[in-house]
Amino acid sequence: MHNPAFLQGVIDSNPDAIVVLDSQNHVLICNQNYRNLWETPGTPIESLTNEARWALQLSQLSESDKDKFPVVFGQERAQRHHIFRLKTGSWYERHIYDHVINGKHVGLVIHWRDITEVQEANRAATYERELMHALMDSIPDQIFFKDSESRFLRINQSLAKRYGIDDPSLAVGKTDADFYTPEHGAKTAADERQIMETGEPLVGVLDREVWPDGSMTWNVSTKMPLYNSEGKLIGTYGIAHDITEHKKTEQLIWHQANFDALTGLPNRRLLRDRWDQALRARHRSGLDLGLLLLDLDHFKEINDSLGHAMGDNLLVQASQRIRNCLRATDSVARLGGDEFAIILTDLHSAEVASDIARKIVAALNQSFHLGSEVAYVSGSIGITLSPQDGEDIDVLLKHADQAMYQTKSRGRNGYSFFTLELQTRSQTRQRLISDLRRALPEGQLHLVYQPIVELATGRVDKAEALLRWTHPQLGPVSPSVFIPLAESNGFIVEIGEWVFRQAAAQLQAWRRTLSPQMQVSINKSPLQFQNLHASPRKWLQHLESMGLPGSAMVVEITESLLLDHSDQVQQQLAQMRETGIQVSLDDFGTGYSALSYLQRYDIDFLKIDQSFVRGLHAGSRNLALCKAIIQLSREMGMQVVAEGIETQAQCDLLTAGGCDFGQGYLFAKPLLPADFEAFARARSRA
Repeated sequence: MHNPAFLQGVIDSNPDAIVVLDSQNHVLICNQNYRNLWETPGTPIESLTNEARWALQLSQLSESDKDKFPVVFGQERAQRHHIFRLKTGSWYERHIYDHVINGKHVGLVIHWRDITEVQEANRAATYERELMHALMDSIPDQIFFKDSESRFLRINQSLAKRYGIDDPSLAVGKTDADFYTPEHGAKTAADERQIMETGEPLVGVLDREVWPDGSMTWNVSTKMPLYNSEGKLIGTYGIAHDITEHKKTEQLIWHQANFDALTGLPNRRLLRDRWDQALRARHRSGLDLGLLLLDLDHFKEINDSLGHAMGDNLLVQASQRIRNCLRATDSVARLGGDEFAIILTDLHSAEVASDIARKIVAALNQSFHLGSEVAYVSGSIGITLSPQDGEDIDVLLKHADQAMYQTKSRGRNGYSFFTLELQTRSQTRQRLISDLRRALPEGQLHLVYQPIVELATGRVDKAEALLRWTHPQLGPVSPSVFIPLAESNGFIVEIGEWVFRQAAAQLQAWRRTLSPQMQVSINKSPLQFQNLHASPRKWLQHLESMGLPGSAMVVEITESLLLDHSDQVQQQLAQMRETGIQVSLDDFGTGYSALSYLQRYDIDFLKIDQSFVRGLHAGSRNLALCKAIIQLSREMGMQVVAEGIETQAQCDLLTAGGCDFGQGYLFAKPLLPADFEAFARARSRA
């Protein structure tokens, strides 16, 4: 038998608070930890009565735990284990053991163990788990955890609602096949098997879900491999976002963008897509296509007399009549107003197009009942065929438009085919060539000037001189018409010299009245470079006679000129550099020049073609191309002019991208000299 000191040493070495009670709950022995826990200063624990000791312990418990602490010996024996929280915030686990000697219960042994750290860790884990569950259930997206057999371990409230169940726990142990159609259940199971096999996530999975009631929803999901704490792959988890409303909106937007709101017919945009499809089919079948343009005759009178509501009613009825005359493979679109376009496919002959046009004309000749009113219209149709008349829809629409107006000129209510009338066109061409020879001596030609604005400052110290022809009978003739004619007969050389001298005279005046740095650009045809009598030195002599340096003039050339390796062209380009006359490469990016030519020749300005500027917006490919051109120019010591700027947004993007100059309708159209001078002065004051 060990002596009491030995026993005291044994229990004092135990980290728990230990007390041994006799059969009357009196303290026989306790360790120091027990005294530290329950003994009050100056009052040994052994001197306390049972009631006092129990009252002391009860007073130290938190309010919520006091009713769990028995004071009667029999109750104490009945409740062997409990966890208590003290007012100090500490947590203690109490264990009660029977003290048995020779098979007889002689008292109790009580352990109080400090489990504060464990309890707080458990509480923190419980809090985090509850927080995670609350977060999952508050997220509108659907969240799930599954085991390796695609059985649910946990779903959130959103997914439970989608499945039509109130309690997410009801889904545990089930699979998608219990809620979706078998096909969709099989698909999701296959996706999850793939994850289990590869360990790779599936991101952006788009699913169209058909429910047992026939309704359809869309969602996009991300599915990930689920690992346990040991790094073992035990299942999958994921989140799915319902995009059904987005899909509906997307479909609505697409429909609004491609269909006419009044008649429900395809619009011009969708017509182009249908034409592209028809072309691809034609290349496979070898059969011709037809493009018909139809205009309702006297429709304006219906609108004016009966009102737009009745006019809209007539358009709806007319569109239905047109559709009824077409075959299943044909298409009709409303281009706007009372104008319709029709695509005919699989034409074995032009007679098929004639038959359909006759049916349409006959259908439109029938009376239209508009409420209490009866109205009559007719249709004028122009027909063009592909590939005979071309394949480009814009060209064919022009051809069909010409044929349609031929129908109108013949009295309406019918159809006409487009014809090429080559002799008539040749006569027109010869007449213009003849008239162009008289245009210069008779003063029909003049120059206009389009401002070139310095984007950083808004100043106007540059202008592009543009040639215009006002025909005495025809009025203004487009440069795209008469410039090729002038080039074809060699007259461009004489006109080019006249343009240079006119621009130089104007430049001399503006350098006095507007800015000493004023600079004018003129376009020089490749044919002018091939002229053996032309020389940049002669131009420099003329400029110097007027007190102008060569740098006051800029010559704009096309990319195709750089491909000309003739000695005459290369000699003139070299002489321009020697005389100080600067060179601008027009419409950069649309021709065939290689970067090696930019390195070979001294180019001062690159002009970004308006086709790149037209589609310019943030994030667009055109913006990336423009920035690349600007950066290329910087590296090669050139300045950049952007053509065709029409919006402030385009201007801002180009300015931010480092473009030097811009011209376009945002600033001004080509102006007469007096108007240009007023514009430049206003910009200077601003």
